[in-house]
Amino acid sequence: MVIVAIDEESLSKLGRWPWSRHQHAKLINRLKNDGARVIGMDLIFAEPDTIDPSSDKALSEAIHHAGNVVLPVLMESNRVNGQLIETLPLPTFSNHAATMGSVHVELDEDGIGRSVYLWEGLGIPAWPTFAQAILQAANIKPPHLSTTAPEQSEQDFKPFTLTRKDQRRVSFLGKPGSVQSLSYVQVLNGEFPSGLFKDKIVLVGATASGMGDFIPTPVSGLHQPMSGVEFHASVIDSMRYDRLVYQVPHWVTVLISTLLAISPILWLPRLAPLQGLLISTLWFTSVAGISMLLPSLLGVWLPPSAALLAIALAYPIWSWRKLASAQRFLDYSLQLLHQDAAWIERRIDKNRKVDHKDNMQSRIAQVQTASQRLRQLHEDRLETLAFISHDLRAPLIAAIFHMESSADHLRTPLERALKLAEDFLQVSRAEMMDASRWQEIDLTAVLHQVMDDAHLAAREKSIQLVREIPHEPVWLQGDFTLLHRAVLNLVLNAVKFSPADAAVTLALNVSPQLAIVSVTDHGPGISADQKERLFQRFSQAGSNAAMPKGAGLGLYFVRTVAVKHGGNVDVLSEQGSFTRFTIQLPLAFHSNP
Repeated sequence: MVIVAIDEESLSKLGRWPWSRHQHAKLINRLKNDGARVIGMDLIFAEPDTIDPSSDKALSEAIHHAGNVVLPVLMESNRVNGQLIETLPLPTFSNHAATMGSVHVELDEDGIGRSVYLWEGLGIPAWPTFAQAILQAANIKPPHLSTTAPEQSEQDFKPFTLTRKDQRRVSFLGKPGSVQSLSYVQVLNGEFPSGLFKDKIVLVGATASGMGDFIPTPVSGLHQPMSGVEFHASVIDSMRYDRLVYQVPHWVTVLISTLLAISPILWLPRLAPLQGLLISTLWFTSVAGISMLLPSLLGVWLPPSAALLAIALAYPIWSWRKLASAQRFLDYSLQLLHQDAAWIERRIDKNRKVDHKDNMQSRIAQVQTASQRLRQLHEDRLETLAFISHDLRAPLIAAIFHMESSADHLRTPLERALKLAEDFLQVSRAEMMDASRWQEIDLTAVLHQVMDDAHLAAREKSIQLVREIPHEPVWLQGDFTLLHRAVLNLVLNAVKFSPADAAVTLALNVSPQLAIVSVTDHGPGISADQKERLFQRFSQAGSNAAMPKGAGLGLYFVRTVAVKHGGNVDVLSEQGSFTRFTIQLPLAFHSNP
């Protein structure tokens, strides 16, 4: 494909435009004699030459003699914002032309020419695009393109309205100047090698800046627009080699853009902020890259702007929502702290004075103050436990040890005080259990130790202790001392509430993932209303007033130990028949009983 360009050199040598049509006739004859396959004249011959009528006849004879000349059809307005009209070549020219095609180029909303309509016309799409007409005249059938005009129903007929069908985007050959070009005056004077135009498509059109036939394109931009004749050359090349790009239907664009836009919801809630930013950036880059590759790989164009905008905004919007959620949580937490401790309000007032402009920073400062105070409370709690463990328990134990028989009436309240201090201490240790210090222990060894420690209490009431414990070890991660004390509490409670000469059963059953410890007695049972508060602080099982009373921390301690070990505790009871406490604990690995 070769362009014969009406450039500045041609205008300087042949004079100002328009030229005599004898020149065009001479040019067509030269091109035909050199073997041009088809000649596309991107020039409008819509009016007769009143100065030299013989030039019209000469041009008509040249077109007729060549037999392969394609002439343009121009869609234009007769005035500004006026009626559209089809400007056709004079009949003396069009009657001898091989065919005609529309040279209209559609500009997008941003003023850039990217596409053409394969068929268009007033009322009906009667004219093929100029490039398709040239290929038809050259007997080159464009792949997958119809050579006949699309059918138009009478209902769709709209006179004096530009009707267009089959929009396609153009794959440009390159920036302006990418197509081989010769000056008009050179060809007219025969200043070219013989055979240069043989079997080639030749386009004749204006490239001089004063001619005004220029189109801004994606490969040229607004500063260096592309000449109309070179634009048609790119359309011809795209059609010939099946590189026209199909516009995706609107509904498909909306569907795909929506799916791409909402896709960040799949990972943003599950990732850390930095990971979410990186994945969102990678996703944005991938969508943009794929959209750029689709025209060359699949020949389709999917507008990515809406999806890319939504993806770009997804992370900031999500971050804003997370920040708002965190702020609400901070406000709620601070409100609870205000209600629970008046000292926090005084500390917070001081922090507000430090930075009253940044609300979030102020809230963070308040939480930091609360955290510091909580650490102080934790330290105070440890000091309290140390006090109970030593300063309170030690004199109680010493008093009981040195007590004479004459003071036996003091022994019971002292022992009760010691028991209360001991229970409180154990509950606090269970609540502050550190799982990082756990060890792998054999649960069967724990249970055997429990039965041995409960033997004396059971013998005093003639209670029979029944062991249903596997011989093989059952391993789990935990604290031996706390598990031992929790199960021992259940066994001693069962002994305490069982009648004389009854039996208390300690059983261990193992499932693929759980160890199930059960303690069964045949005492008075537990009522339904007692079950609801059984594992709360300072709550006690049993309703018999004659039974000995404890501190009410034993079952709360059992539940705390079970929950801290990842398990739970439950109770099943029938009044006057039996009571069974069950502790479920996760195994370290599968054990076979």
